[in-house]
Amino acid sequence: MTHERHLARVTCKAALYTPDGRRVLVVEYGAQGNGLPGGHLEAGETPDETIQRELLEEIGVKDLALKRKDFWLHDSGKLVLGFTGTLEESTRLTLQDSELTDAKWVDVEKIASGEVAVYSYNEFICAFQPNIINAGA
Repeated sequence: MTHERHLARVTCKAALYTPDGRRVLVVEYGAQGNGLPGGHLEAGETPDETIQRELLEEIGVKDLALKRKDFWLHDSGKLVLGFTGTLEESTRLTLQDSELTDAKWVDVEKIASGEVAVYSYNEFICAFQPNIINAGA
């Protein structure tokens, strides 16, 4: 019996928030613009393995506690698996020169208002923003 295998492009992306939930790490993919760190699933990998590998490769962080939150169809036709986690803003990032041109912390409010666009990920970032901890409480 022959099994036909249908291949779909699958990518795993992570919205990494500051511990207070107010800011998210946004990476710049050169001419492609702003996005979230992450990348494509490789043969034999689970999504959890993919996102950990991609975060290490792209921004130099490893072993983050991440939660699988959502999935959606990207404008380009690939399936995106969305993860969330927290990262201290002071964490030293090591950018992968061949793909990323910058990484910056952005106020989620600026994304929600449309002041900053994170191509295809705005809704995900805003929908899964952690509860904001009131610093004065």
